[in-house]
Amino acid sequence: MGVKKAIGLFLLVLLVLSLTACAAKKGETRRVKCPACEYEFDLPAK
Repeated sequence: MGVKKAIGLFLLVLLVLSLTACAAKKGETRRVKCPACEYEFDLPAK
């Protein structure tokens, strides 16, 4: 029974970490440079 609890806790921690990482990325914008005119602009995050 102890092994199942440890695995469950481990999976829960992984789930929380992955959700936190996704939430942190939401507000990011990417800088893109046009290869023809060298103008830089921001792409909104998905």
